[in-house]
Amino acid sequence: MKVNVNQKLLGVDGVEVLKGQDGRPLILKDVCITALLTPNQQDDEKKKWDKYELYKKLKEGVLEKDEILIELKSEEITVLKQALGKTQTPLVIGQGWEMLEAGKTVSIDKPINKRK
Repeated sequence: MKVNVNQKLLGVDGVEVLKGQDGRPLILKDVCITALLTPNQQDDEKKKWDKYELYKKLKEGVLEKDEILIELKSEEITVLKQALGKTQTPLVIGQGWEMLEAGKTVSIDKPINKRK
């Protein structure tokens, strides 16, 4: 599935969250890379390698017409969702999971119904 990782995250006030001193918007790609590279004591060598490979895939994405489309397998989406779940706040997790799933019901273990 192709996922646009150039989607902007919003704060609780519905305004774009800005990243760092340069004032660029915080995008899905940024939070996914941070989540993947945040150490987790429970990760074995294989899991660390898989996260590194996924990091490279995200990092190499090219901006085209306001989109950075990355082809992600369902297993890679699961790794990203788990990494976000362990490192990010509920607001970031919710938006990130919805963006990764492109509007589908998001879950790792059990479905969570999306509000309309």
